[in-house]
Amino acid sequence: MRKTPATHDLKAQQRRLNHFVKQYNNIRPHEALDMKTPAKIHDFANRPFPEKIINFDYDSKYKVLKVTKSGAVRWKSYYWVYVSAALQGKYVAIEDIGNGIWKVFFRNVFLGFFDEKHLRNKQQSTRLEINLV
Repeated sequence: MRKTPATHDLKAQQRRLNHFVKQYNNIRPHEALDMKTPAKIHDFANRPFPEKIINFDYDSKYKVLKVTKSGAVRWKSYYWVYVSAALQGKYVAIEDIGNGIWKVFFRNVFLGFFDEKHLRNKQQSTRLEINLV
């Protein structure tokens, strides 16, 4: 296979970047690190990183909803409550705290509230609120 000029340029650029990273982390001292290199003071984590994140089972007191590709959950057939695009395809739990107000959680992390009495029309989504006051 013949190398194109673009492929050659990319490989040369990668070599320069690798050289810079090596120098930055292993050779060049940093004033902010008391003139030590990042490689000298970096402490690797000894905690294993799981290959796959285990499923999370919500308590039965919660209603569980799946976050769509748009980052929202469907509420009562045609309303939308925006949660977060970062949770696309994940499941969130909602808890009724009374008067139409619902707390929203991802796993054991509280995300915010929504008030079902103030949902907008079905073409728009409502964002979670952190404070109700």
